[in-house]
Amino acid sequence: MLGDAAIVEAALALPANVHALAALNGYGHRMGKRQLEQWQAAVDRAKGLSEAQLPQPGQPVAGPPPPRAWADKDPVAAARLSAARAGVSALAEELNMPQENLITPDTVRRVCWEPPAVVDAESVAAALAGHGARQWQVEQVTPVLVEALSAKEA
Repeated sequence: MLGDAAIVEAALALPANVHALAALNGYGHRMGKRQLEQWQAAVDRAKGLSEAQLPQPGQPVAGPPPPRAWADKDPVAAARLSAARAGVSALAEELNMPQENLITPDTVRRVCWEPPAVVDAESVAAALAGHGARQWQVEQVTPVLVEALSAKEA
C-alpha cells in the first residue's frame, strides 16, 4: 500500500520510468520491481488521459460537514445532533446493543443536519429510510429522533 503523499508525489512528478519513480519518496528500494512496474503503468495510464477525463477539483461535498464544525456553521443543528446522540445512546444501552448497530452515526448526522420540514413520526421515518436505515432501525429510532428534533425546534 502507498500513502496519499506518495501517490500525490507521483502525480505531480509524472515519472518517465520505474527508475524515476523509485527515486520518489514512498517508492524506494523496499518496493519490489513488479510493484514499481505496476505503479509506473498506472502513472503512464494517467498521463494518457485527456483533461476532461481527470478528476476535477472543487467537486461539491455531499452530506453534512464534520460534527466539530457544526457549532460554528449551524448551532441549532449542533444542538439537534447533541440531543439525538444522547437519545440514540440511551436507547442502544436500553436495548443492550452497540449504537452503531442501532443506527449509523452518518444517518443520524444527515437527519439532524437537514431535518424534515415538519418533524413528526412519518417524516422522520421517511428520512431515515431515505438514508438507508432498515425497517427495524426506523421503528426503534424514529421516536427518539422525533423527540430530539422537536425539542430543539422550539
